[in-house]
Amino acid sequence: MDKTPTMTVPAADSAKRDVIMIYSPRMAGYLMMRGFYLIRIEQNKKRPGKNCFAFFDTPVLKAAMSDYIDHKFTV
Repeated sequence: MDKTPTMTVPAADSAKRDVIMIYSPRMAGYLMMRGFYLIRIEQNKKRPGKNCFAFFDTPVLKAAMSDYIDHKFTV
């Protein structure tokens, strides 16, 4: 049994806010370097051995994701 470390968020916080799952470790690292809070890490159910990274879904996060996609070859 694989024990991947996860971070938990109090139920009150997760109930109020939407969460977006990121499947790219590079994008997740980029978002964390930009100061976004990583909520938790889960195993990818469709691709065993891979992880999913959960962030709070905000317009600023989506803008940072677009910035990463637009400039990922220079980052």
